[in-house]
Amino acid sequence: MIPRRIERNKSAAPSIVRSAALRAGVWVGLLTGLLAAPSASGQVVTFSEQAIARGLNYQMMNWPSSFGYLGWGCGFADLDGDGDPDIIVLGRADGTVGIFENVGGGHFVDRSATSGIPVLPQNSGFAVADFDGDGVLDINFTQLAAGNRLFRGLGDFTFEDVTAFAGVGDTGAGKGCTWGDFDGDGWLDLFIANYDGIVPNTAGKPDRLYRNLGDGTFVDVAPQQGVNASGYGFQAAWVDIDLDGDLDLYLSQDRGHLAPLFQGNRLWRNDNGTLVEISAGSGANLQFFSMGIAVGDWDGNGYPDFFCTNIAANSGPVMGKQPLLLNQGDNTFVEASQLWGIGLPTGQTGWGAVFFDVDNNGWLDLYMNVQFGANRLYLNSGTPPATEVGISAGVIGLTGPPNGPFASFCAAIADVDGDGRLDILANDLGGNVRLYMNTSSGLGNWARLRVVGEHPNHHAIGARLVASAGPLSMLREVQAGTNGYAGQNELVVHYGLAGQTQIDELVVHWPGGSPVRTVNNLPAGSLWTIYPPSALGDFDGDGLVDMGDFQAFFLCVGESLIPGFEMMDLDGDSFFDLADIEAFAALLPGGAVDCDGDGTIDLVQIFLDPALDLDGDGQLDACAGNRADLDGNGVVNGADLGILLGGWGTAGPGDLDGNGVVDGADLGILLGAWS
Repeated sequence: MIPRRIERNKSAAPSIVRSAALRAGVWVGLLTGLLAAPSASGQVVTFSEQAIARGLNYQMMNWPSSFGYLGWGCGFADLDGDGDPDIIVLGRADGTVGIFENVGGGHFVDRSATSGIPVLPQNSGFAVADFDGDGVLDINFTQLAAGNRLFRGLGDFTFEDVTAFAGVGDTGAGKGCTWGDFDGDGWLDLFIANYDGIVPNTAGKPDRLYRNLGDGTFVDVAPQQGVNASGYGFQAAWVDIDLDGDLDLYLSQDRGHLAPLFQGNRLWRNDNGTLVEISAGSGANLQFFSMGIAVGDWDGNGYPDFFCTNIAANSGPVMGKQPLLLNQGDNTFVEASQLWGIGLPTGQTGWGAVFFDVDNNGWLDLYMNVQFGANRLYLNSGTPPATEVGISAGVIGLTGPPNGPFASFCAAIADVDGDGRLDILANDLGGNVRLYMNTSSGLGNWARLRVVGEHPNHHAIGARLVASAGPLSMLREVQAGTNGYAGQNELVVHYGLAGQTQIDELVVHWPGGSPVRTVNNLPAGSLWTIYPPSALGDFDGDGLVDMGDFQAFFLCVGESLIPGFEMMDLDGDSFFDLADIEAFAALLPGGAVDCDGDGTIDLVQIFLDPALDLDGDGQLDACAGNRADLDGNGVVNGADLGILLGGWGTAGPGDLDGNGVVDGADLGILLGAWS
């Protein structure tokens, strides 16, 4: 399906009146930000809050919350497969799960009442993935002592509860959850962080790692893998810290420096499906009030980093810091928040945190949800310190009376209107959910990539992408329930390209480290679909490369890459030419055929002159008298017999009588023509 072009958002930023406070209950007046926020490279970063105007009407509960514990998830996922991000949001006082369809251009229609998802009385967080391999996204919800709930997507924004059958109904105090294929079998596994004992009946219930058995059921393997932590778990992240092709696990735990647990953040390296704890000596095992986790390559060294939120107290080795943990490439991390100028005043608490490129300069920026203060947006120019622009950009959240003492917990990122500028969803308490549309001007170029996975991981969760564009080298990963707090960002990978007009080289590592594909000269300014090698040439998506797919070349050869035809760029040079036809021919059963022996394969001759193949069988009509000569070498012999037998029972090239299957009748024709 060719992605539709979406109209660019042209709405202007509103006037901005905001408030801030130094600590809970101490209101210090209004701050008015009337200036735009310039990034270090000269772009002007501005946002306009447009939730209700765009149909996103979902009222968050007031402070103090009527249920739950310290925040609820929000996020984006393409629930109907139409190419644009829909919205899921938690935190309404009646427990309703908000499901909103993006009907185009970033405008939304409420589908909550007909989704089949009931009121979840203690909803907390969620993560979205296709756990059963049917191509439709499913949703896992965590709750506090009310049972984890897994809903299978049925399409058309409807879901069915499969928790009991799947065996994932953990009754701990669930907070963040995340999907990833840790054991490399292709099926997505589920990790749930539990906050031990924070509410009644949850004491002693550890974190869970549900291994997907591929039949719709799961088994908890946390004890065997050594990840059944009994701590104050808030969020976890599947991420390939050592670039070896399998997903490692990082866990954020609250109160890590306090009795009785004294258990800080933990890190496990994945050794071919076995999780080995490497926390000690890693530098990532800090002990503090750790909440959300932002994940991404902040410093551009090619390895994913962590940013963890914290309270802003002034005691202890980590207290007072919002730790920025930079990956050194050897399974160790260095804390660098002060170097980069990232922090909060005393009395404020960080919650959600997400890395994303807000100004399209090729460097990841940071958005942080804050309790007891204004939300923060840090711009990254590639050189410390970062520049904080939350007030002037218009993204500080709902702050000050009557909305409660600055309570913002979760944010998620997507390009909801398809204009190449990333937007922010935030669920601040005491008002409507916030949708900050990116109205920035003068931003860099961009390219967006939807990575197609191999069955059953159709959305390629866990894939690693490295793009080079001029001087920029940028690492990204496809993540589900990672890079944030209790919610999810869209699965589309976004690259800011600064002044570059193309991605010079894109290297995609599919989950598990294989396969790998390189695409060159990928133009800026479009959403591209990136296919694995196994899907190349299959234009109609039926799982077969055949003459039905060949017709696509008549629409694209001679053109630069066209959205919707990416699978026909077989050599990955972002241009459709005869080299792609030759590569396509090699994928056909029997391979490339030159039946007339003139040195040019038949399909190239047919493309240049379709009259040479009037019957459309992919072979020159001049060779029709030798239909049993399957390899086109001029004789019918054992090689042709091998081709026929290789396609037995299929509609392969050995179907000499055209009845749709290679069988005994075709064998008789071939033997009758034996040279």
